[in-house]
Amino acid sequence: MSDPTWWSEADLDRSRWGAAVEPVLRRIAAARDRDRLPHALLLVGPRGLGRELAAVEAAVMLVCDQAPGPWSVSSCAARLRAGHHPDVTAMMPEGKKGVIKIDPIRERVVEVVAARPYEGRRRVWIFDAVERDHLPGPSANAFLKTLEEPPQHAVFILLAANPSAVLPTVLSRCQRLTLPGAAAVAGDAEGVPPGLAVAAAAGSPIAGLLGEARVALEEASAGEPRRLLRLPWVLADAPSAFEVVAAAATELAGSDADGEASEGLVRLAADCLATERACRALNLGADRQLASCLMRWYREVP
Repeated sequence: MSDPTWWSEADLDRSRWGAAVEPVLRRIAAARDRDRLPHALLLVGPRGLGRELAAVEAAVMLVCDQAPGPWSVSSCAARLRAGHHPDVTAMMPEGKKGVIKIDPIRERVVEVVAARPYEGRRRVWIFDAVERDHLPGPSANAFLKTLEEPPQHAVFILLAANPSAVLPTVLSRCQRLTLPGAAAVAGDAEGVPPGLAVAAAAGSPIAGLLGEARVALEEASAGEPRRLLRLPWVLADAPSAFEVVAAAATELAGSDADGEASEGLVRLAADCLATERACRALNLGADRQLASCLMRWYREVP
């Protein structure tokens, strides 16, 4: 499989993640309008749960002339969302190790950053995953000076699930904005994923279900999987057991200082949400599919 060069439609699904990321986008728009936009932003949030949408929509507001706020519509915005705008570059992890390599950083960032925008107001580079496992020291050092003192037309948007795993030299050069995970928006029926919104409206004990899932994941991380094995059936009556597990995994990933463990939890959350969509489309048994997600994650637990 070739390395991706842009994000999938699911990653950029406004209907799913728009309400969660809009507050951050409005902060970026306000900073732009006050001429106080930082040259480097670190968007903190789990992979596949809205941060990619936030980065691309931020780029729309920074590059396109007809973009006064979030979700603006124009030919510029359409091309940018599709990954076809010449003033926006995605720097993706490559290869089996998932690393942003030195040569692409030099060729696509350092050597061209001084060039003026082709047609937009600014040029934007989006780095997808900047934890040290994905952006190691040599790669980071290749553009630290550029990151610290870019030309006025250049903006860098860096994405991370775990800021404690980002190299301090990178972290210190960015302004951090934290995106809410599924658990963080669980009390807001308008901002929560569909299944949890139904549960909230019905008065279901979401907090208790999240607690069950969280404890099961914590115990499994410590090598005790019995509660994890029972979890799909404990959550059998939840409107969306997948989203409950994804919320718990997201919450734990955000509080875990272990970069490898955090990445695994983020992958579990994304796997749960993707599997939920497949279950709905193919009418698959949810409990067995959720069990499969959990076992895939458990086999990878450090």
